[in-house]
Amino acid sequence: MSDQPGDGDVRLRLKVRQCVYGIAMVYIVLAIGLIILPGLFKRYSLVPDVVATYCFFVIGLASLCTYVNVTWLRRKFPFNWIVSCCSAACLALGTVSILSSQRAAHVLLVSLEILVMMALLLLVGSFLLADCPTIAYLFLTWFIFVVFSCVLMAAVCVHVPDLIYSYEVATHFVLWQVMCPLIVFQAQVISGYWENLPPILDMPLCSTMLLLDFLACYIFLDSADEVGFEFYYAGQTSNQKFLARSLKSQWDMFVDSK
Repeated sequence: MSDQPGDGDVRLRLKVRQCVYGIAMVYIVLAIGLIILPGLFKRYSLVPDVVATYCFFVIGLASLCTYVNVTWLRRKFPFNWIVSCCSAACLALGTVSILSSQRAAHVLLVSLEILVMMALLLLVGSFLLADCPTIAYLFLTWFIFVVFSCVLMAAVCVHVPDLIYSYEVATHFVLWQVMCPLIVFQAQVISGYWENLPPILDMPLCSTMLLLDFLACYIFLDSADEVGFEFYYAGQTSNQKFLARSLKSQWDMFVDSK
């Protein structure tokens, strides 16, 4: 029996997804190992290191920007893989350098949350409703996700005993509400739904971008308790009044100085 029309596209999409997600998973697992590593050497103050952070991020982002904008480099094997791996390594090491020593259990728990949510959103972005414009599907899934997550967030926060922990929980939900359209969009591009072929020549780049998503989410969630506390602090009436008085005082000083 001959293949039905479109079977080739389906197989190509599946192949690209498997390669991109597989490579990204390798990058992410190695990054998790690097994040755990400094915590195993507690006798030595390895992190955080400001100089190393700047160096790794500058090198990683510069090489990534060069890689993205130089077309022949993205298409030329094995240079595309070499640059992609170098960028991924620098970004991962930069993330390790900016964080304090991490407990293995904490790293694995946060990483599990990120991987589960990324897998869910990538899965959603891998499908497309019949006769539905890609951008309409993107906003529809985002709307449904926001509504569902808000309901779930409210249900969870009601049962949290301390108000300050409610802000920390809300921080997690807000992050995924923001990341939802980005990750779904990436999945659509990888699947070739934006009037493009599946990016078979840009698989290293797509995998690196997924690693970047993971690292950004990890840094944010690692500080979720601090972010939640700041929102909790700013939400107190007494603190708001104090802030208003401080701003008014600063404004009066600015006006008087003229």
